[in-house]
Amino acid sequence: MGINALTVAWIGRLASKKLIPPGASIVEFGPQDLVHCSRAVVERYGLRHNAQAVVTARMKEIFDDDHPRPSGAPAFYRLFGIERYRSVDLIDPRADWTRDMNRTFRLPERFELATNFGTAEHIFNVGANFQAMHDALKPGGLMLFCLPAFGDVDHGFYNIHPTTYLDIAAVNNYVVEDLCYVDRWDIRNETYDADPSTDIDFDAMPVRLQHMQDRSTLQRMVAELFVKNFLDPLTQGYHALYPRLVYDYCCVALRKTRAGRFRYPVQRYYWQGERPERTHQQWITVVLRPWRGLRLVVDLVRARGIQWFLGAVRRRIVRSIDGTLSQSFRNRRGQ
Repeated sequence: MGINALTVAWIGRLASKKLIPPGASIVEFGPQDLVHCSRAVVERYGLRHNAQAVVTARMKEIFDDDHPRPSGAPAFYRLFGIERYRSVDLIDPRADWTRDMNRTFRLPERFELATNFGTAEHIFNVGANFQAMHDALKPGGLMLFCLPAFGDVDHGFYNIHPTTYLDIAAVNNYVVEDLCYVDRWDIRNETYDADPSTDIDFDAMPVRLQHMQDRSTLQRMVAELFVKNFLDPLTQGYHALYPRLVYDYCCVALRKTRAGRFRYPVQRYYWQGERPERTHQQWITVVLRPWRGLRLVVDLVRARGIQWFLGAVRRRIVRSIDGTLSQSFRNRRGQ
């Protein structure tokens, strides 16, 4: 898990677009380190939002000479106007809260920003991680992702494809504030980190949002880019440093627009109608087929949370009682 030079440039892009509110609070899902990121890159973007004296002071907190400090994350985020920093992790002792991210959980605080810079792909129950980020944000808050999308074989359990973000956004009414597909992630990072004199133009990346909204177009472009990038002499020159050679990442900013529970998506490519909900027939299954009913109950609790489930049971009991009383009243009137 780490923040490299491209991630710094992307955070700077969000700050320049006024997507990061001044004085914001942030929670990192997995405390991050600066990796493959020089002082020059951090200073370049820090100076866009701060006076020289402020940046100089912050750089002393972020770096020890040219080496990033393990405790430097809060000072790094303050360069972009983020004042309150927390983190959560199962293993890292720097984390403010210890949580198993394979399970859903709620933190005792809510935040304007939540980051996932290389954590979700290492979590087997990845959906729980998206739900925990949703629950950690205030309405109007922004969740930030920089995660592998293609080619990073065995780096983690998963590559997180663009459809994941788009489908989660659709079913949860998120606003997609930014979605950048960056091919040959680490090689682009190394070349930029070596010479950060010009900006990274994320809008000029070959794969753009309109391509990610059409599956066949995206699949063709990613395959063609892989072959082209693999054969590029620059790629071959980095073979010793990156034996995996070519892999792509997505940088995504999703805005939570409302309070309420997290909804798990159905992939839109295969489901073109409304979001499927549990039917009355499935509720009958609980009574008539107990073992299948028990699995249904467990799935509901996992997907929607115990509070929703208890509320649903209460509402069904109330409707049942109301129906019984109404029928009794009609029977008496009929007599």
